[in-house]
Amino acid sequence: MSVQTIIKEATEEVIRLEIGGEMREIRRNLEDLLNLLKQLQVNYVQTADKIINIDRLNHATLNFFLGQADRNQALPAALAGDLSTDTTWFVNLGQELLKGGASVNSDYSDLSQHFGWLIGVFLNKLRTKPGMKPTLRRLSFMAEAYHSSLRYLCYIQLSTFLKYVSPDEKLDITDFVGMNAADEARFDYLDLLLRLTDQLPVPGRAFMPKLGSLVTKIYKDEDSVGSTVSFLSNYRKALLRGEVVEDHAFGKLLDEYLTALVHWLCELTFLANYRLVSIKNIFINYRLGSGKSFEHHYGQLHGFFEEKREEIKIQRISNKFTYNHSVLLFNGNDLESCLKDIHKSNSYISLSPLLIDQSVYSEKA
Repeated sequence: MSVQTIIKEATEEVIRLEIGGEMREIRRNLEDLLNLLKQLQVNYVQTADKIINIDRLNHATLNFFLGQADRNQALPAALAGDLSTDTTWFVNLGQELLKGGASVNSDYSDLSQHFGWLIGVFLNKLRTKPGMKPTLRRLSFMAEAYHSSLRYLCYIQLSTFLKYVSPDEKLDITDFVGMNAADEARFDYLDLLLRLTDQLPVPGRAFMPKLGSLVTKIYKDEDSVGSTVSFLSNYRKALLRGEVVEDHAFGKLLDEYLTALVHWLCELTFLANYRLVSIKNIFINYRLGSGKSFEHHYGQLHGFFEEKREEIKIQRISNKFTYNHSVLLFNGNDLESCLKDIHKSNSYISLSPLLIDQSVYSEKA
């Protein structure tokens, strides 16, 4: 029986572990760590509240996982000197979207449409009156924007895996599949994202190549991305545990968390080049002696929706069709062109049944 092994602390020189209740110190070296774990016949090592299979430890991932050992990680120093505020965060994010070629309103009121509904709904909440008050509710909106972004990225990678990878390839997602509704708030989507990306065998086949590059930046802490996600994750967990209080330092924490969130979202601006779409219905138009066309009734899952406005659009496609009552992610932000090009490889992936638009099964708008 293997001994429980917990990474308690990591410095630039050493790693301190608790092995079966006893403390031990080794050099901060991948080979030394792996040799010790194999000697102890340990297949898993714990750091903070994360359990890691040692097969996932390599030179690229070691520093990131060791960084998780510190629950009290501060905002990365690179970000601490330029904190975002209520009046600047959306401008900074809008400027980053513009750099990537996205179209943004002059008042930056449409930022949410570029990130998809799972992320955008919380960005919209931050612009409401309750979302702008310096309370725990504002922090929860930001924390859920981060959590939901990881969930969305996981859905994309899992859907990519299911579409492009051979059924013979093993994929250990039993924790994800077995999760119930009560577990979702505390599910570690960051770990799932790292695992899914690691297991995609051919990066060139990835539906969203920049997502793989993002995971590399997390591991290597390039541009403080790894430190930022650790900061965001740690304080979200502290919020769930009820450890965050509205004391004299709370205002600073709000600014720091917003700064980290904006830095993270700036890394996700590549999502503006994709479009999340709900296919409500597909009807076939066919007459004897003529070609078939498939009438797609669809709506975009981006931005704001007005109750009295008809959001469903219609487009006919010759001889090709997608999936009825499904949520699709298109590779491109011009939907008419995307729908016409569905015959091309890598043109879209289906996120169903990971994402379900309940309105397609009812008479509701």
